[in-house]
Amino acid sequence: MTTKLTWDDLLIQRFPPEKVAAWLAGWSGWTSGRIAPVAMSKFGDWFLRREDGSTDELSVIEGTYERVAATPEEFASLVNQREWQEQHLLSRLVLSLHEKGIIPKEDECYAFAPHPTLTGRISLDHVMIMKIGVWQHICAETLGGRLAPER
Repeated sequence: MTTKLTWDDLLIQRFPPEKVAAWLAGWSGWTSGRIAPVAMSKFGDWFLRREDGSTDELSVIEGTYERVAATPEEFASLVNQREWQEQHLLSRLVLSLHEKGIIPKEDECYAFAPHPTLTGRISLDHVMIMKIGVWQHICAETLGGRLAPER
């Protein structure tokens, strides 16, 4: 059986406003200026819109923060490309998890135990479902979220 993934399978696009600030608090050293979440991968990576319309990705898995699109239109185009989905949304891994019936509910995401920076790899065997806020906290602590990475 082949499962077809939808946007809701790949992205978290609805954020409780009262929780967003808390979820992003551990990353204060990585972000600056006014940002607004556009989406989050099902693994907790943030896509953040800046006032100039550009979109940055804060990867809580890889420990990186970088611009991925200069305009909202460019971001929309990228999100629709299979290769981009595989790299930034881990769509193949999400498909495997769905085929096994492992699907996060609202306020949940996929997480890794242990965090991939500790094992050096992303593995299906290390995936579990976790509350978004808990996963964000673990990633921020693991990656030194309050300390900005060298750019």
